[in-house]
Amino acid sequence: MRQWLEQLNRLYTVWMQGRYGRDELNQFLVLISLIPIFISFFVPKVLYLAAFPIGFAVYRNCSRDYEKRRKERDIYIRTFEDAAQWLKVQERRWNDRKTHRYFTCEQCKAVFRVPKGKGNIEVTCPKCGDKKIRKS
Repeated sequence: MRQWLEQLNRLYTVWMQGRYGRDELNQFLVLISLIPIFISFFVPKVLYLAAFPIGFAVYRNCSRDYEKRRKERDIYIRTFEDAAQWLKVQERRWNDRKTHRYFTCEQCKAVFRVPKGKGNIEVTCPKCGDKKIRKS
């Protein structure tokens, strides 16, 4: 049995040469496909929705077009980083809600914070230098 598994592994390795293989996007697609699988315990027809992300992950895994797969991965990484950055800012805002006030610059859309309870103060954007009088 062990020899058979080793031979199967060698055949798979030879077959995968020149193909794109796994990456973060494929792992995400497989994880997303678990959601309809769990829901299908209660609603059986939802199981078909799991086929789309799994099928796309298998397609990407077996693809030989490295350039397209890397572009897809880069888009996924940028989107994930943007979402992670947004969540980090929201967490920081929530933790600082009692001691600081957050403002968004009207010129460059930069977000910055000032201490609460200082009355009307002149705030200066650290990015573009725009000055406004705001109540902290």
